[in-house]
Amino acid sequence: MSYQVYKMIHIVSIVIFFSLFAATAYMQKSDKKSKILTGIFLVLILVSGMGLVARIGISHGSGWPTWLYMKLAIWFVVGTAGHVVMKRFPQIGVKTFWGGIALLVCASYLANYKPF
Repeated sequence: MSYQVYKMIHIVSIVIFFSLFAATAYMQKSDKKSKILTGIFLVLILVSGMGLVARIGISHGSGWPTWLYMKLAIWFVVGTAGHVVMKRFPQIGVKTFWGGIALLVCASYLANYKPF
C-alpha cells in the first residue's frame, strides 16, 4: 500500500479510538463492545504506523530511532491506561482521557518533527 493509504488508516483509526475513549470516559462505564472496538482500533493504529515507518525508509533489520520507541511507549500507555482506568476507576476516566489527548499531542510532535 502507498504512504497515503497507511496515513489515512492511521489518522482515521486514531480519531475513532479517541472518540470511543471519550464516550466511554464521559459515560463512566465500560462495556464489552467499546473494549473490543478500542482494541481493534489500537491494532489498526499499530499496523498502519508500522506501514508508515516502512514507507519512510526505516528497514526491518535496522535499529529504530529514539522517536519511534517513544511513540510506541506513548501508545502503550494510552492503550493500557485507558482500559485499566475505565474498568477499575471509572470516576477518573475523563481526566485519563484528557491525559491521553496530551500524550497524543506529544506523539504527533514526535511523528512530525522526529527530534531524536
